[in-house]
Amino acid sequence: MKPLAIYIHVPFCARKCAYCDFASFAGREAQWDAYFSALGDEMDAWAAPLRAYEARSVFFGGGTPSLVPGAYIADALDRLRSLLPLSGDCEITLEANPGTLTAEKLELYRRAGVNRLSIGVQSFDAALLRNLGRIHTPEEAAQAVLLCREAGFENISLDLMYGLPGQGMGQWAATLERAVALPVSHISAYSLIVEEGTEMFERVRSGRARVPDDDLVNEMQRMAVGRLGEAGFVRYEISNFARAGRACRHNLTYWRGGEYLGLGSAAHSLMDNARFANPPELERYLAGERMLNRTERSRADRREEALMLETRTLAGLNLERWKREFGDALEETRAREIRKLKEYGLIEIANGFLRLTPAGLELQDSVVLELMDD
Repeated sequence: MKPLAIYIHVPFCARKCAYCDFASFAGREAQWDAYFSALGDEMDAWAAPLRAYEARSVFFGGGTPSLVPGAYIADALDRLRSLLPLSGDCEITLEANPGTLTAEKLELYRRAGVNRLSIGVQSFDAALLRNLGRIHTPEEAAQAVLLCREAGFENISLDLMYGLPGQGMGQWAATLERAVALPVSHISAYSLIVEEGTEMFERVRSGRARVPDDDLVNEMQRMAVGRLGEAGFVRYEISNFARAGRACRHNLTYWRGGEYLGLGSAAHSLMDNARFANPPELERYLAGERMLNRTERSRADRREEALMLETRTLAGLNLERWKREFGDALEETRAREIRKLKEYGLIEIANGFLRLTPAGLELQDSVVLELMDD
């Protein structure tokens, strides 16, 4: 059976964070029932196509999936299992925020089959958390991790952010120290991106907030790579670090160009070489709109995506697979560009893979542009 990753969007949150541009909505408790009913209907509509697949990963993202009653999550997984088999080692992740987890919810998650939790901590600095609009304190974040461990979860990931307005190297170093001291197996460390339409964008535009410059942001990234490496977290993607065997299989599907089905509002999919998405607006999703903007990927699209996504990983771009899929050897068709990038110390080729060096990863967008077809 063909492998498939399943993403399920839960668009509800307790409060919209200042930096968030995702499709998430606060104060919509009255629509929870209608939303999960619509989600079940969408799953059922996929019953026939899904017979050819086996789910290797399931990811509940948001929003804040841990905000809603746990029964919604358990019911969604039961519905999914009725449509396609989940592999015996299926990775089932649920995103959670401190302050929304309880021992009862965690027990229900475990019984339902959730085996990986991704906790949105962002920072262990109280002032920075308030500026971001987060609803938890550093202490509550640490307690949430311990609560998850007590409930029997061994695969726990933390989301951290750097490049925040007002953040200095000392604050970032302290956050990293708090993170590695906790019993977690995975850490995602992302640089803040100020997206238009967010409260943070307005703060920066008006001068009420100032983000660190690029040099400081790069220093923060290097600090994360060094400190997390010392603590036993292996960097396997630009922003992701894991202990042995704990890399996120769901996200690796994206980076390696695998097929995935997105369910729920704003969810994106890649199946049968076509991309499509559900509407981000909750009302349109509840009204039954699905699979918008379906686009077949051209050969050029596939080449560009392979370069963009696979070079994000430390494993790199599989040159043999490239030749098998596209019929040409990249190291020959882009020989001049590859030679130049090697001279600058930005890439290396070894054991059939083109990999970005640490310096290259800091300039990944520019490196990819050099490697793309003219």
